[in-house]
Amino acid sequence: MLSLTPSQVRLGWSATNKAEAIRLVGQVMVESGFISPGYVDSMLKREQASATFLGHGIAIPHGLPEARHLVLQTGVVVVQFPAGVVWSEDGHAHLVVGIAARSDEHLQVLANLTGVLDDEARAVALASTLDAAAIIQALNGPSADAGPEPRAAPVLDGHSLQVLSPPPYGLHARPATVLVEVVRRFRADVTVHHEGRQANARSLLSLLRLGAGGGTTLTLTAAGDDADAVLLALRDAFDASLGEAAPAAPRTSPLPSVALDYEGTLVAGLSASPGIAAGPVWAFQRQRLEVEEWAADAAREHQLLDEALAGAAAELRQLHEGFLLKAGAQRAAIFKAHLELLDDPEMLSESHGLIDIGLSAGASWRRVFESRAEGLALLDEPVMAARAADLRDVGLRVLRPLARVLEVEPIFPDHPVVLLAEDLAPSDTAKLDPAMVLGLCTASGGTTSHTAIIARSLDLPAVVAVGPSVMDLRNGQHCILDGDAGVLVVGPSERDRAKAAHQRERIRTKREQEKLERYRPAITLDGKRMEVAANINEAMEARKAVDAGGEGVGLMRTEFLFLQRDEPPDEEEQFLAYRSMVRALNGLPLILRTLDIGGDKHVPYLSLPAEANPFLGVRGIRLCFEREDLFRTQLRAILRASKEGPVRIMYPMVAMPEELAKARAITESVRREVGAEPVETGIMMEVPSAVMMAEQLARDVSFFSIGTNDLTQYVLAMDRRHPVLASQADGLHPAVLRMVDLTVKAARRAGIWVGACGGIAGDPSGAVVLSGLGVTELSVAIPSIPAVKALLRGISMADAEAVARRALECVSAAEVRGLVRDLLARKEAMA
Repeated sequence: MLSLTPSQVRLGWSATNKAEAIRLVGQVMVESGFISPGYVDSMLKREQASATFLGHGIAIPHGLPEARHLVLQTGVVVVQFPAGVVWSEDGHAHLVVGIAARSDEHLQVLANLTGVLDDEARAVALASTLDAAAIIQALNGPSADAGPEPRAAPVLDGHSLQVLSPPPYGLHARPATVLVEVVRRFRADVTVHHEGRQANARSLLSLLRLGAGGGTTLTLTAAGDDADAVLLALRDAFDASLGEAAPAAPRTSPLPSVALDYEGTLVAGLSASPGIAAGPVWAFQRQRLEVEEWAADAAREHQLLDEALAGAAAELRQLHEGFLLKAGAQRAAIFKAHLELLDDPEMLSESHGLIDIGLSAGASWRRVFESRAEGLALLDEPVMAARAADLRDVGLRVLRPLARVLEVEPIFPDHPVVLLAEDLAPSDTAKLDPAMVLGLCTASGGTTSHTAIIARSLDLPAVVAVGPSVMDLRNGQHCILDGDAGVLVVGPSERDRAKAAHQRERIRTKREQEKLERYRPAITLDGKRMEVAANINEAMEARKAVDAGGEGVGLMRTEFLFLQRDEPPDEEEQFLAYRSMVRALNGLPLILRTLDIGGDKHVPYLSLPAEANPFLGVRGIRLCFEREDLFRTQLRAILRASKEGPVRIMYPMVAMPEELAKARAITESVRREVGAEPVETGIMMEVPSAVMMAEQLARDVSFFSIGTNDLTQYVLAMDRRHPVLASQADGLHPAVLRMVDLTVKAARRAGIWVGACGGIAGDPSGAVVLSGLGVTELSVAIPSIPAVKALLRGISMADAEAVARRALECVSAAEVRGLVRDLLARKEAMA
């Protein structure tokens, strides 16, 4: 085992800055024969990429992996700087440990170093000691002359137990989580001993730092009135290899639509847009988290940290439950491990301790989790080192609500990438070059968020709500984005890449066939006609809609004409845009939704007051009434364009009949000014009160168009962007479908038609169920038009109606999706 010697320790040195300190440490490493001089430059570059300060006055500079060829011999040196060197915003380094690693011989020293980190008083003493032997003893640990303990089968003896670390990877996150869960059922204190080191069995992080590989001997000791009981339970747990050898739990829910058999690391999220992409990743970073260093009110900071921890725990429980259904218990276990990290007693104790001495909640938490993550990242064992990413993921989930988010200008690559982002706002997507984006993957957001909408409109695979650790991926790292499964595959194997390529080719062949038949009408097997139109955001997309087989535009989001500018478009600019769409459609209908600003769409130049909940504030038609000047200007442009062809006006966010009456009155006033003929008007059905008043509303409109995205969040009382609730905000929830059913029935009695323009209209399951409920027009993203038409041509309306009737009686969206999958599977088997 590697040992630190007196010649590798330097006491009482000084340096004016971090770079000088690193060069001095590098000089000692060169003199010790550990590295070539060029390795020092790599140590400096490594520091620029990520600070190596661990906390308690200790830093561990080391080179980048690509400079490993400059390491002549594995070794460690220690240089003491009693006066301290400013290392990072987190503090001064007094003890600098230079590391040169060609193998894993240095891991024992690092493991002992983490022991010093856990003892602040000891770290302070070593920072000023005049005795090199004290530093050597701290880093070398107890003598191991006796050699490793012999491996043995589990034997119970008094209050101790010898067991074998589970194969093949040892005590990594999943089995360590099981160990913690067993211990926490008892009152006794349990310690795990491994090769001279020990860990608190209630602390997942402490267990991971043992670095116990598969098949190595562990000794468990227990103290307390139920010590025997906990050791018996632990013996049973180790007999079962802490769950590592156990088969995945059987699924009791409907089978997922995709099978996850990737060999690379899976980062789980929510499927927002189908398809599969492979290529280098690139982080779209327009945000930086900044925390206050100090806080005066410690009690308040303790409360803030507890609240942030509780919020992160709720997110992780949601991810665990969703991934359990998608991929089984073993794959989902990582989220249980993340939950245990949140409840790690050592991390919590140190964080609250730092708050007690005056640090803010954010600064305390960041210091604790970053120092531990840095220590884990240094381990050469890949399975153990990967836990650093897990810890950063957990840490950032907690840190976000404790920090200020600063906006910075993003940088875009000049080659196609899988774009990673915290989330994407409409203003962000306006800057994207679709030719340079292979797919979208966001840390937050939901399946009906703007990211999901824009991904479907650009025909890009997208996965959302994967968690903040995705932003730690290195730019250029190859990944696979599986939009069907809702996962990002990091470090894919050759088999994974081949599978992704095969899947892309299968999708390409299918879409080519659909494209050849895109102009065929969507007539079901029993002769029922469905109209399939397009959702568009800008004038140039009208021609694309026709070319894709669209039978008109079912939703033109006119608010996109108002974004990414310093003042609103005038009447003439709007008129020219609307007229160009009418002409491009050449007689096909164009539905123009009036300005729908608010919610997640912000227009700075309108100077709207901040609202606690903008989705429940002044948005849609309410904003049009607040800014009637904008409304009238837009209506003038629309009505002038209506002289060129069939235009329909649709009012957003109408909640009650008096709002519709006011909007129609303003429209009629403007129509007379312009001298246009009357046009058809309709409303978005996206507010529960409008559904309940549908009978009255239907008397004064020509059509309803169901906005399933907003209707879902209002019916289920779930913000569609909420990090925990987004996965449950599914437009196929039976409660939402019952609203659709009520809307269709009211429309039929009034003799008007009903369309749907929300996200589920373009979802295969949604297209089937909405058709079966009586919706006669589906307005979808342009790339989805051929696929939706082909889907509808392959089923009978009788089958769709039967599925819809059963869907209304279901208890969850997953059950509804299962019904549709069964129907489509039967149709495919008969084909």
